[in-house]
Order: sequence, then structure tokens, then C-alpha cells
Amino acid sequence: MAEAFIRTAMRADLDAVKHLLAETWHATYDPLIGAEKVGEITGRWHSREALESRLSAPNSEFLVADTGSGIAGMAFASQNGREITLHQLYVAPAHQGEGVGTKL
Repeated sequence: MAEAFIRTAMRADLDAVKHLLAETWHATYDPLIGAEKVGEITGRWHSREALESRLSAPNSEFLVADTGSGIAGMAFASQNGREITLHQLYVAPAHQGEGVGTKL
């Protein structure tokens, strides 16, 4: 188990983040709605274009948990006035229970 460090996401991370999101969604939702439907949803919601738009979204932060050999988790939050909304917080199934989500 590699210790993950938290940093701001970069364009170079987007393919790994896309993979992380698909892997996490499949692990969670395949038994409920089927792999084909999950693939359709993640393909649309977690496209490279959708992820790239988060990199430059105003008043927001897009973070990754980097193990040095891969991305163990990601988080995206935005601020509107005094309110901060956590839109996404995902941890790869292989890294769940290691404190990655808490760090993010």
C-alpha cells in the first residue's frame, strides 16, 4: 500500500481519473443496473471533456490522491458565496479503507 499525497489535478491526470471513475462506478453499480448502463453513464458523465472543464471551473478545486504510481482517488468541489459543495469524492476500490477519502 503506497501512501497517497493530495494535489491539484492536471490535464495529464484526466485519463487516469476517467479510468478511476469508471472502475468505481462499475464496482458499485453493475450489480444494480448492469455493466452496459454503467458504461453508458460513465461515458457521458465522466468524459475527458467533462473532466477537463472542471480544471478551469471558477471557484472550484479538483484534487487527486497520487500514490506515485497511479491515482487512488479524486475530489471536486466548488464554492458559491459562503457555501462549498462537494460534487465528487471517489476512491479506487483497491484503495478504499486506507484513508484516501479522508485526506481528500
